[in-house]
Amino acid sequence: MARLTAVSIGVDQIKALADDLGGASPAEFARAAVIALNETVDRTYDLARDRITEGINLSDEYLRARMRVRHATPATPRAEIQAPGDRSALTRLVHYDAQMQIVPRDTAGRDRNRGRLGIPKGAKQQGVNVTVIRGSEKTLDSGFMLRLRAGNAQGDNYGVFMRDGKKIKQLFGPSVYQLFAWQAPRLVGAVTDDLEKTLIDRVAEQMKGVLK
Repeated sequence: MARLTAVSIGVDQIKALADDLGGASPAEFARAAVIALNETVDRTYDLARDRITEGINLSDEYLRARMRVRHATPATPRAEIQAPGDRSALTRLVHYDAQMQIVPRDTAGRDRNRGRLGIPKGAKQQGVNVTVIRGSEKTLDSGFMLRLRAGNAQGDNYGVFMRDGKKIKQLFGPSVYQLFAWQAPRLVGAVTDDLEKTLIDRVAEQMKGVLK
């Protein structure tokens, strides 16, 4: 699976502080930098998910499953937050609290899909309600839900579809990567300030340990 990096922070972003921390040896600075990078990237990971779920109707559990942190090491002093960016990582619209609209059938015809979709006898689905932005439910009058594989109608095994001419097209909402990539530049200021402060604190701790 292809993974795209939306946030990447490394020691090159904090080397300007080295002169201000002249009392630290290269080894002390390197150790402190790795600790600071990892603490900062973990807080950024939490902050990014909080920012996304403030307005977008996805669960934190869903975000955690699709965003990962790559921690810095002494050999690779760079920390990253990544999210899958290929087609397999698209977010199906069904994940945005999709709900079938159920209405009475207006004919005496066969009850199609009743067993597969849990539609009561004598009823049919007519449109789908979705909530991409929290508090803003939308109705897709021509949308409908179909099962992708065995499961229940509200789970991971269903999709929201619309007809596109003679074809049936599955609908998708904003992906986790798109949401995260939109937030990333808006986090830069907070991340930089956090990283600089954390590095100064960790270098001070390293020096205290040496002086003991």
